[in-house]
Amino acid sequence: MWVYKFIYLCLWILIEIFYFTDGLREMSCCSVADGKCRTACSEISLVAVGTDSEVRESVRTRLTDFCSYEMSEFWACINSTLSEAETNENWVGRGCCHLAQYPLCQSSCALAGSRMHLENSCRPSDELEFYSCLEKREEGEHCCSDVSNTTCRSVCRDLFHKPGKQFSLKLYSSKGCFTQVPKCLKTVAESANPENPKQYLNCCKEATTPGCLDACRKILFKPSSIREILDTLEEKCHPVIPHSPLWSCILQTAPIKPSRVPLDIGKLTCCSRAASANCQNLCWKAFQADWEVSWSQMETECLSSPNEADLRRCIEDSDEPCEIGCTGLSYCTKFNNRPVNLFRSCSKSADDAARWEADHWARGGVIHGLGVPVRADPSCPLESLRAAACVLQLRPCENRIHETQLCREDCLELMANCVDWTVIGRTHTAAILCAKLSPSRPGTPCVSLRPFMEEAQDEVVAGVLPSADVSTPCKRNPCPDEQVCVLTPNDSTLYKCLPSCTLGEMSRLLVPLNTWVQIPRTDQQGCHRVCQCTANGLEKCKTLNCYNPNSCWVQDRFVAHRTNFYLDCNLCHCFEGEVTCSRKTCSEVRVPSLPCDCPAHYVPVCSRFGVTYASACLAKCTGLSATEIQFGSCSSVDPCQPNPCNPNERCLRKPRVCLSPIHKPCRQYECIPLDCNLRNAEYGPVCDRNNRQHNTSCALIKAKAALAYHGPCLRGCSLRGPICAVNGEVYASECAAWADRTIVDYVGACVAVGVVGDRNVPRCGDAVKCPRLNPPNCIGVTPPGSCCPVCGGAARIFYSKKQLDRIYYMMEEEADKDAVTLEKLLLALGRQIQVAQCTLRGHVTPENDIFIIVQSTAKEPSSLQLRACIAETEKLVVRITERSSKVVAEVPLGSLTRAEVAHGHVSIATGAISSIYVMIVLFVTIKLIA
Repeated sequence: MWVYKFIYLCLWILIEIFYFTDGLREMSCCSVADGKCRTACSEISLVAVGTDSEVRESVRTRLTDFCSYEMSEFWACINSTLSEAETNENWVGRGCCHLAQYPLCQSSCALAGSRMHLENSCRPSDELEFYSCLEKREEGEHCCSDVSNTTCRSVCRDLFHKPGKQFSLKLYSSKGCFTQVPKCLKTVAESANPENPKQYLNCCKEATTPGCLDACRKILFKPSSIREILDTLEEKCHPVIPHSPLWSCILQTAPIKPSRVPLDIGKLTCCSRAASANCQNLCWKAFQADWEVSWSQMETECLSSPNEADLRRCIEDSDEPCEIGCTGLSYCTKFNNRPVNLFRSCSKSADDAARWEADHWARGGVIHGLGVPVRADPSCPLESLRAAACVLQLRPCENRIHETQLCREDCLELMANCVDWTVIGRTHTAAILCAKLSPSRPGTPCVSLRPFMEEAQDEVVAGVLPSADVSTPCKRNPCPDEQVCVLTPNDSTLYKCLPSCTLGEMSRLLVPLNTWVQIPRTDQQGCHRVCQCTANGLEKCKTLNCYNPNSCWVQDRFVAHRTNFYLDCNLCHCFEGEVTCSRKTCSEVRVPSLPCDCPAHYVPVCSRFGVTYASACLAKCTGLSATEIQFGSCSSVDPCQPNPCNPNERCLRKPRVCLSPIHKPCRQYECIPLDCNLRNAEYGPVCDRNNRQHNTSCALIKAKAALAYHGPCLRGCSLRGPICAVNGEVYASECAAWADRTIVDYVGACVAVGVVGDRNVPRCGDAVKCPRLNPPNCIGVTPPGSCCPVCGGAARIFYSKKQLDRIYYMMEEEADKDAVTLEKLLLALGRQIQVAQCTLRGHVTPENDIFIIVQSTAKEPSSLQLRACIAETEKLVVRITERSSKVVAEVPLGSLTRAEVAHGHVSIATGAISSIYVMIVLFVTIKLIA
């Protein structure tokens, strides 16, 4: 035992030496000195030596007082270090060295002369702040290198070296540099008359004198150029001091000319899916800016290749994603009444095209796309031609990977019976032609023609009542151009049209106003920038730290990026060096349990991320420390006590679940100014405790009403409470839980936690009374940690914390940081749902991943509505797994790395199930004892 203690002590000492001892961290030369000399040496920062010439000049003088010149090895080391630091002193990255977190990275940076010198010492994924600073300085160096005047060049560089300060024409010209504004800084200079000077009005509240406040408001309420605004404020307010509250606000609000966006952001995200370097390069060119030249070559060389199936599917998803339902067709009538089947283009135009195509073939026309002039055999049944033409135009999707290729057996049968082989050379066979239409490998998911040769046999469609039917009002966007259709499950209108941005001139993808999107950079793989959709297009663009698609080191082997593998019985996934796994108990007989074998006791704690865990044990199991939790559920903590807002503001509770580990603090409230503007939609709508809706939070506080929940007042839910939700929080009513995008577990305060298992059964015994299921034996799930099963589709979702960290780190405004919260993620996922009778809700599980449930909005859902919600869930799982551009392009959905279906048959035979589990536990116990 003493040997192990000794080894542990040695390891601990080594860790202390390398990570916490300033002497070794700062100056390696100190190790060859002793006494007072070593003490004096250890007080010298290597980072300061590398970045400050004055420090370098004082080092020798300072050391001479304590270190004898007879210490030749020591002085040789010092001279060499100072010389190396001086050699590369002009490298712009030196100013970022102090931001490096790891000692080795700090030391390497202090003596480096370029990024190349950091490759073996600094990992971008671990040094987010350092690399962000480095990229800003390199960008500034590139931008300002053409400015000839030394003073102006220095001022130009400072604009990049000081994070958060946008370029100010007034500040730049005040140095006599107005005539030397480089192109990369002309964003303000070229905008002589801002479209909306009122955008600066919120800055006027920072005025420190009545005269300044009055001047600020007057100049911003009339058409003014930026120069006029700055001149007036300088005259009536304090001099231009960038760090003062007023000027800091003005400079950060300065309008930025929208960055040029790629032709199609959605398809550009697909380029990394290309199997060959040539296809990736053609993809970059085609969807970045050179579509006319590169597209035809890419279509010929790449999209027709069976090796580029991933790339082809991704591009197809950008234009025509697979959506459920097909009806209203007059020619392809056997494709009607398919409410839960997936199609890419079920529409009247596709139906008309199929009619023309089949007629063209029947009259001896050439069948295109096969590389040779193929014609239909006159003896081919017209119904076979019709089915083939309809599949070609309507493009039904295979469920597992959303593939649209025809199954090989069907293709061979069609070729044998319907192709006139007398006009085709002997070099071509049915197998060769089907290689262009069908998967090359047996067992690959495909679409079969046979189900569409007969009328749909769906017993629930014929004569279905309107209340039991499903509808997809947003499937073909009914909104005006530049507006996106979003479902409103609890509203009689079913959908609403929101202002939006298109993701490129050629893109069909739309995102609502204020949404952040992720755009790949073409200069280096793994590099992105994020931009926000504003009224002027995609603006506020920020460059993210690059990542490497690293392999994962798992046990004794490397696993490639984006590869699935198993650890015991658990499916795992490698993504950018991160490994995520399901967490099943892998014993021969699986007994429901909680992570880390925590006891099933409900003694809740609230984490600093806004997540309630059923016990401190479960919180600790996710990696949280004792200082990051407080006892009691998050819903029991009043974030407005003590009042965190200013005296002229009112505090309103606003729960958040923050997904980025570096999100500090995860605020659970918002401060509304008492003199707020009633027309400011930023703070609404909200519902009060009397179930009255207010357009904004401002209107709520003006009416002196009490907040019930954020969002519109919901219909179809109960106002009685309290209720316990599946996330372990107590809500005043079912409506309040729905507004927080979670679902009811049972009525009453939370008193128990449910163990996690594979069967969908009640899990808390007699401790709670589970609500009645409708229908009783449905497809559904018992969510992890909850007590009661629910009907609907369910999935477990895994995400990359590193990706969210990169995005969060670049967000400067508090409102923008909400882009990496659970609320925004569920909101964005919910927009992927196309069935108006289904809604998506979710929560963070005890295992710390995300669990979503797609439920019917009806209290008495029909079989068809339940099936539609399950189909929508499975559609989402495929989109996440396939990294569809519908998902990857939007923040925070781009961080989702993997998803797995979690629903199954629900059993409510609690007594029998409990007995079975008791027997299982006894059986396992006996085996262990034996």
